[in-house]
Amino acid sequence: MTNDTWEGAILGAVLGSLVIPGVVWSVRAAQRAWTLSRPARRSLGGVAVQEELCKVFVRDFVIPEGGDLYSITPRLGIGKVPNVQELWPDVEGRAVASILNVLGQLGKTKNLEVVRMSQDRGEWNANVIVLGAQAQKSFDFYTTMKQVAYRMDSKGIYDSDSGREIAREDGFGYGLILKARNPFKTGSNGVGFLIGGFGVLGTGAAAYYFKENLVTLGKDFGDDCFGVVVRAPISAGEQAVERLGSFDKRLDS
Repeated sequence: MTNDTWEGAILGAVLGSLVIPGVVWSVRAAQRAWTLSRPARRSLGGVAVQEELCKVFVRDFVIPEGGDLYSITPRLGIGKVPNVQELWPDVEGRAVASILNVLGQLGKTKNLEVVRMSQDRGEWNANVIVLGAQAQKSFDFYTTMKQVAYRMDSKGIYDSDSGREIAREDGFGYGLILKARNPFKTGSNGVGFLIGGFGVLGTGAAAYYFKENLVTLGKDFGDDCFGVVVRAPISAGEQAVERLGSFDKRLDS
């Protein structure tokens, strides 16, 4: 064999040893990603479909004219913020970011609208995600969606079928993750999610659990409607959230 032939053979062997394992790794990584995404997609239903509209509802606040708003800047301290009249709750803003991040990982990057509840005119003709459990939009969700496992008011969490109140312990914030059927969406079957709780900690805990355990929810409930109750200790915060499995409810879609 000539030198050129030997060099070509060696180069081919080296490239083969690099390229083939790389291709195999890429294929296996794609297979793992698809395997993990399947339960999440089953749980989200139409929410994860690129071509279907999904609306995320978030509560917004208004600062009255003449009211002051202050921010804290490291090393500088507290300062007045001028020319701001509208703002979102911190916990629901973070929840929006988490949800959009999860949807983006599943390839849902279009047909997404974030709707401020102050501008909502009864928009239900879409797949919907309602953030918070005690706003008027939340109360409308409990009464207008179908297959709603739980509901909440200012006093407690209740089983929608029996009306039984869920006992709560002091020192914890409680939240709900609900998947229901939206009968107002035209075309394909509509899906409605509610992620919220009692105050900041309950909503934060529910949103954090949803983000971190969407695959688990898909494996446990498939494409059915469901309701889960979560809680987080006040002393540890939302990342210490636990799901209270004894209250899991699965309902046929």
